[in-house]
Amino acid sequence: MTIQPKTLAEILDNDVVAPVHAAIVSTLQTLNPGLKIVRHPGKVDISELVAKTVVSAPGVGVGFVKMREGRRADGVFFVTIDWVAYIVVQSAVVAGKRREKEDQGLAIGARLLAILADEETSLWGRSAILPVETVPAPELKPLFTVRDQNEGMAYYTVTWTQVIAELGASVFPAVTGQYDEETGTINFGSEEALDAIAPWIPAREETDA
Repeated sequence: MTIQPKTLAEILDNDVVAPVHAAIVSTLQTLNPGLKIVRHPGKVDISELVAKTVVSAPGVGVGFVKMREGRRADGVFFVTIDWVAYIVVQSAVVAGKRREKEDQGLAIGARLLAILADEETSLWGRSAILPVETVPAPELKPLFTVRDQNEGMAYYTVTWTQVIAELGASVFPAVTGQYDEETGTINFGSEEALDAIAPWIPAREETDA
């Protein structure tokens, strides 16, 4: 068995997804002072919309829709995550001027799309994460509207897909060899290194004459 037992503390300490989630929220908060940016555990429930508990307006709740595993030939795997930012807006006075909720939703959504289009910023200060996927491309869509005596709330979503790479361990041994030009062979530094790489080298055994 290659998967070894881990305690809950070890699972949490070795997780790479939650830190990326936190980094997205932190980056968006830094770049958008005045907006409330929070982590959301996943997809928004209809009851959250009606109760207006996703995040206070104007704000953005960042969650994800799904996560898929992919695997390379060498055994290392990666996860593809479909992220979603829930934009919550309400008509209000901003800097002395009334701003309608629809205008706010479009403006904030466009701002998020601009951030996602920046290849450096959208890496969120993390390693082993790839640039935002272009297929499917990031997308802004209206989600839901709640009307009440305060002229209601409007909800929009911005979705995008990103890959967290280089997870797990390669099935190939971590040994290196040096090519000998005179003999045309690859020499390894020790018998142990040769034994480790031997199963991966196509070779023909010849008996002694």
